[in-house]
Amino acid sequence: MTHLLLGLALAVGAPGVKDKEKEKPSQKPEGTWVVEKIEGKGDNTNDDGLPTFTFADGKVSIKEPKVGKAEEASYTTDMTKKPAEMDIRPDRGPKDVVVQGIYEIDGDTMKLCFAHGGRGDRPKEFKAEPDKGVVLIVLKRMKEK
Repeated sequence: MTHLLLGLALAVGAPGVKDKEKEKPSQKPEGTWVVEKIEGKGDNTNDDGLPTFTFADGKVSIKEPKVGKAEEASYTTDMTKKPAEMDIRPDRGPKDVVVQGIYEIDGDTMKLCFAHGGRGDRPKEFKAEPDKGVVLIVLKRMKEK
């Protein structure tokens, strides 16, 4: 009987198969995001509606409400870096332009920080620096209907 109780106590006290650890929401930017705030590049107000960023299959489409056609670009991410890195390569313009940025997703909020126009080094923190051309964009995930 003692062996049975000892075995049971060890089995109960031993680490078991982890129930799904608290899963973090996906750190992938996939989906459609609406701009909530832009810092570091001119006026943040816009009466025409808010731009949206749609990330899917390595492409990002940036749509401004009054502009007919969305701007397209390819993107790659490296989520092993802290903060996670994102490189954006616009489809239009010089082919060697790479906009280097960092991003962070917390629930339905994404912060994206980059040197505007591909000029300058990759930011190290989520902070707008207008004098260096560093822009901080805060986006909210759009809920699927």
